[in-house]
Amino acid sequence: MKLPKVLVIGINSWRDNTGINTLINFFKDWDKGNLAHLYTKSNLPKTEICDTFFRISENSVIKSVLKRNIKTGSIVHNETIISDEDIKSTEEENKRYAKKGKSSLILSICRELVWKFGKWKTKELDEFIENYDADVLFLPVYPTIYMCRIQKYIMKKTGKPAVTYLADDNYTYKSVSKNPLSLMHRFFLRRYVKYIVRESKQLMVIAPKQKEEYDKTFGKDSVVLTKGIDFTNLEFKPKQVSDPIKMVYTGKLIIGRDRSLSLIADALGEINKNGVKAELDIYTTDVLTKKQQSALNRNGCSVKGALALDEVQAVQKAADILVFVEGLENKYKNIARLSFSTKITDYLKSGKCIFAIGDKEIAPIDYFNRYDSAITASSYDEVCKKLTEIIDNPEIINSYGEKAFNCGKENHDISETDKLLKSTIISVCENQ
Repeated sequence: MKLPKVLVIGINSWRDNTGINTLINFFKDWDKGNLAHLYTKSNLPKTEICDTFFRISENSVIKSVLKRNIKTGSIVHNETIISDEDIKSTEEENKRYAKKGKSSLILSICRELVWKFGKWKTKELDEFIENYDADVLFLPVYPTIYMCRIQKYIMKKTGKPAVTYLADDNYTYKSVSKNPLSLMHRFFLRRYVKYIVRESKQLMVIAPKQKEEYDKTFGKDSVVLTKGIDFTNLEFKPKQVSDPIKMVYTGKLIIGRDRSLSLIADALGEINKNGVKAELDIYTTDVLTKKQQSALNRNGCSVKGALALDEVQAVQKAADILVFVEGLENKYKNIARLSFSTKITDYLKSGKCIFAIGDKEIAPIDYFNRYDSAITASSYDEVCKKLTEIIDNPEIINSYGEKAFNCGKENHDISETDKLLKSTIISVCENQ
């Protein structure tokens, strides 16, 4: 099967062995000579799947607002030796977002203004896309106007067919706050997303609920594509349940997830009052406030700190239950409305019982309920009830572990997701 030349246009550099790996997972078996990646972070790529990269450095774009002669875009290569300039640029970028917070609305607006008035339409960019001469563009949609503008520019410049990939609710007003600035940002973002989806030959989405909604919105027959799981030499193995039952959460505490985890701590206060029957260990890179510390370190629930990527698998393997949470409060519950975290496929692969908290209308909880692949709860009463059922009937743990594993094998086998991506892109090229 001859694979078309693909140009992927996104934000993050491709680096193996990080948590940001969905696109790497998609294209890992693509011919290197037929794959290129254009991105806007300041750091260098470091991946085995691709050798052709073009970087539009955000730090350089910021400087170009005042210094118009500065070079903002260039061909880069996989990291071997890091220059002092690259180290400085990456540190500046990391410091900027660490200090302000990635979800900061003001920072987001400032970022959009920088990309609006900065210089990124350059001869270097035009030469790269002309010389690479892609057969098809692959366009992940982000909640940023500037990336949509870059994608639209390249779509029009090349005239090549495109595949759009929507992995979150980056279109409707439901997933944003009612803040006027936020609504204004979404208004302009929607215009670009609508154009990109309309002009693309194929829309791909990440979850069944998203397909149902976006097919109606855009009048498209979208394809559901999620991160694949390699089931080679894997089989479900029942686990001897620990006493006390060991629950583990690994991840961020943002957008209300800390409050959902605190519901488990509340429930454990009742469950463990006559002896410790269950514990929850939380591993996170986040720095906790005093309020979060007191809410999460009690009743058999404790925050353990950060883990290296290779340590995460070992901790999860030793657990009886893997915890997945999204925010339940009104201001948070719709943020993940149409998302599908890579954590979900990792959990399914593990063959562990999954305990998931979130509004029943959001895509992750809808998915778990649709395929009966996790024990879910959407309120404190349900958290308490479901955990009590598990304590009283521990055989449920292996039962749902097997359900999760089988769900992953049926719906996310990497051989099938690879075929789906390849056949979709080939079809787009053949029918342009």
